[in-house]
Amino acid sequence: MKRMNALALILALMIAATFAIGVAETKDTAKIAVYSDFAGFDPYNSGMDLDKVVYDNIFDCLLRFYDGEFEKVLCTDYTVSEDGKEYTFALRDDVTFHNGEKFTAADVVFSMNRAKESSEMSNYTKNIVDVVALDDYNVKIVLDAPYIPFLTSVAAQVCIMNEKAVNEAGANIKKAPCGTGPYIYKEWVSGSKVVLERNENYYGEKPQIKHAEFVVLTNQDTALNALETGEIDLTYTVPSIAVPMLQKSKKLTMDLNPTLGSGYIVMNLEADWVSDPNFRMALMLATNRDNIIMMGMDGVAALSTHIWDERTVGFSGQYDSPAYNIELAKEYLAKTSYNGETIPFIVGMENYKKIAVVYQEDLKQIGVKIDVQMLETNTWVSNMKSGDFAMSTIVQTFGPDVDLWNTVFASSAIGGYNFSRLNSEVVDNAFAQGAVCQDPIERANIYSAIEKEIYEGAVVIPVYNRVVTCAHANDLIVDRAYTSGFSTLSDMHWN
Repeated sequence: MKRMNALALILALMIAATFAIGVAETKDTAKIAVYSDFAGFDPYNSGMDLDKVVYDNIFDCLLRFYDGEFEKVLCTDYTVSEDGKEYTFALRDDVTFHNGEKFTAADVVFSMNRAKESSEMSNYTKNIVDVVALDDYNVKIVLDAPYIPFLTSVAAQVCIMNEKAVNEAGANIKKAPCGTGPYIYKEWVSGSKVVLERNENYYGEKPQIKHAEFVVLTNQDTALNALETGEIDLTYTVPSIAVPMLQKSKKLTMDLNPTLGSGYIVMNLEADWVSDPNFRMALMLATNRDNIIMMGMDGVAALSTHIWDERTVGFSGQYDSPAYNIELAKEYLAKTSYNGETIPFIVGMENYKKIAVVYQEDLKQIGVKIDVQMLETNTWVSNMKSGDFAMSTIVQTFGPDVDLWNTVFASSAIGGYNFSRLNSEVVDNAFAQGAVCQDPIERANIYSAIEKEIYEGAVVIPVYNRVVTCAHANDLIVDRAYTSGFSTLSDMHWN
């Protein structure tokens, strides 16, 4: 009944006469809906997708990685030593931070060292032993060993910050981001909106959009209504059930952006019941991926039995997570002491709740009870990092190289994005060895040990590869989306 009501609501919106609310006569402001409030805009300590959607417009990196190629951003050139341990970057000399400070090699030194101290960035920068300013516009980064993904994981991931701005912001850094990017941070009204303004002194090509508001609309029907009436111009909060009808709309454009993101059921290996590998295997075997995708995501995802996308550099495909098998699931459950206890299953977003409810019904087939608990998004993230949960579901995207997933599965990432709290010498060693291996086939073989450990131990349960659903007004053109599924304001323009 709820499904039909949602369909009826969406259909009514699509055929209703509409009127614009609060839209300026001249299109110089883009309003983008987001589905929860922000955690903050310190790029080293704020890794949620929504925060990144904002700060990617404020900060630049040395490089940008898109469609398998590197684009030079704050550098004009770079070289790699023969032994693969030294990267030298020639920097632009025409760049100014939003606070008026000139961008120099000293800012790269500061940023790389600050990233090394960050719990969320340290896995990317762990190989760096020295960062040296050769002069104002040349910088050398020295590694302890060859690190094959360095350009994708560091040069294209570490946002360059200004030391003076960071020091002046102090404890307020998350609310005072200062970068070199095409947009300047102006305002954050918690629970309401974030306002950005085009950087008129930007060194590169100025984006067309002058102002942007990221509007917090936690209800997806409200976001769709606002899009339909013209109150907002774009939303990433499209319910999967609405996708087919939005694709037929003459007023709106519907984009389905494939990503490298993997969606899975995550279990805290230190929690009651799920600490038992037999119990986890029972859950994995009872996971009806087809049902979750069709009923929980309305078909808008690609089924996957792998923890990372097949396009990820270092993917071996030698191992696969076990397929759906109810009878075998019951056999594994019988090996445990579980006796019908209810296990809490926390979620922090509406789309995750829908998945969890479907999964809750599926697990009843083997007699396992889960209690789906909806938390405020930031509270949910905090609980996941601290280990204050038993089960949850999440989608994570960590770039085009397997090594970047050390942030999720390496023991050093416990307390960060290693939500499962996996502490495996096998996994840690594979990440360490694979990072320095220059032969692609051998490298994939090394990483296969990680896949084997995760699947055979049922550490997490892979379910799908993520597709980001994006709907926008026809007169707002989105030129490209990154592997995250999101676009920057520079990749949009008015028609």
